[in-house]
Amino acid sequence: MNKNPSNPLILVPETVTQIFAFGHVLAAMVWLGGGMFTAFALGPNIRKMPQGAALEFNARVVPNLTRFIQASIGSTLLFGLLLLYAVSDGDSSWFSTTQGEEVSVGIALALVTAIMAFTVTMPAFRKVSKAAAEALEGKQQGPPTEMMANAKRARQGSMAGIILLLITLATMVAAGF
Repeated sequence: MNKNPSNPLILVPETVTQIFAFGHVLAAMVWLGGGMFTAFALGPNIRKMPQGAALEFNARVVPNLTRFIQASIGSTLLFGLLLLYAVSDGDSSWFSTTQGEEVSVGIALALVTAIMAFTVTMPAFRKVSKAAAEALEGKQQGPPTEMMANAKRARQGSMAGIILLLITLATMVAAGF
């Protein structure tokens, strides 16, 4: 059990705290891994595909990939909040400790990254998928320039997200030791 027995509403068994930690780390790994896979494996290889194959991939696979990454972001944030509550015992003075300050920096970076993902990167991926689907249906001729611009925005957002997540990871590891 946690250290603050005066309030029975915030007692969290150690096993539950460990489950929250495992869920948080697993979801964060999926988020970071998904971003790295997208930026370093998919992006460069999609550009090397024949145009028809690239359009098909962008229209059919990218929407599933973006939903998967969105779910990992949401899971990371949810498990992170649950873990934060469990380790802080619901006591806001915990944030004034060195560990609390390091975690606060990590939280801020993760929130900035999530906001960027949901407002820049994911909308750009959705536009790429929509343009690819329209091109497959014959509504567009030739390589869509708007699709290319959105693909570039999505790649840049993915790279920025990866960098921020790696910094977030460093702050969280520092807080853990």
